[in-house]
Amino acid sequence: MSEVFCNIPKIVYEGKESTNPLAFKYYDPNRVILGKTMKEHLPFAMAWWHNLCAAGTDMFGRDTADKSFGAVRKGTMAHAKAKVDAGFEFMQKLGIEYFCFHDVDIAPEADDIKETERRLDEITDYMLVKMKETGIKCLWGTANMFSNPRFMNGAGSTNDADVYCFAAAQIKKALELTVKLGGK
Repeated sequence: MSEVFCNIPKIVYEGKESTNPLAFKYYDPNRVILGKTMKEHLPFAMAWWHNLCAAGTDMFGRDTADKSFGAVRKGTMAHAKAKVDAGFEFMQKLGIEYFCFHDVDIAPEADDIKETERRLDEITDYMLVKMKETGIKCLWGTANMFSNPRFMNGAGSTNDADVYCFAAAQIKKALELTVKLGGK
């Protein structure tokens, strides 16, 4: 795996007098406050969608941020793996110990749910390897039932039995993945 953020070192606490724009000025993970370290008080988590997926799209334009992470084509399993690599590198450099995700943030949706679930299994197997290598843990996972047009009339509140059943299957898989990844 090549480094995505190669010009950025691990971000550390340097104090409020630091002129380093990439240093923690007030967050000192080892500082004890009321008997606990700041790291214990503030267990940060990286949200997959916000950091690895949202590309700053303007409603009248296109993406303003490149979130390909070196993948040739977005929306592929190669891109999903590149996001895993970038995400774990990002978390390590910031000292983030947890992540959270929506199902479709981590792997692209396919035309049918069985293939989508296969892709989710594949990418979470890859994530488990990264978790073991880094010690980074899953805080929570959930199902995204707002991005796909199938949910335009709701997921659990839809009047379409097929959509309702799809939503139930999607939730079941998201729960299984969260358990698989050891979600808190």
